[in-house]
Amino acid sequence: MKLRFALLLSLTVYLAVAVSSASARSVSPSIKLSSVSGSAAAAVAQPALGTSVTFATVVPTNVKNPRVEVLCYQAGALVYGEAGAPGDAFLLGGGGSIWLYSGGGAASCVANLYYFGQVAGKSTAVYLATTSFNAAG
Repeated sequence: MKLRFALLLSLTVYLAVAVSSASARSVSPSIKLSSVSGSAAAAVAQPALGTSVTFATVVPTNVKNPRVEVLCYQAGALVYGEAGAPGDAFLLGGGGSIWLYSGGGAASCVANLYYFGQVAGKSTAVYLATTSFNAAG
């Protein structure tokens, strides 16, 4: 009887851990604008050339090294791009970019949440989520 109870208890704990691990990996990845130069994104601060933006992200636990890339475009041409960790602040325009050196102007930006993985033996970027925002010049 004690052996059955011990086996049942062990099986219950194993299943609980397995379900917990599976549900942690199955979270829906997301990314959204979190702050602009330290102010909450819901505040009136609008992203603009020279301001810093941060992002709130949700990443599955099985992703070991998530990354965020910020890309800004004017008339379809890439004028600024930067990548970093999800907790990094991104200075729009950076220290030097076409956007910065061409005198500014409004830009359409996208932030992608991704990680590097292996597909058919080759390293590749695996995109998890994306968000877009407009930035003033």
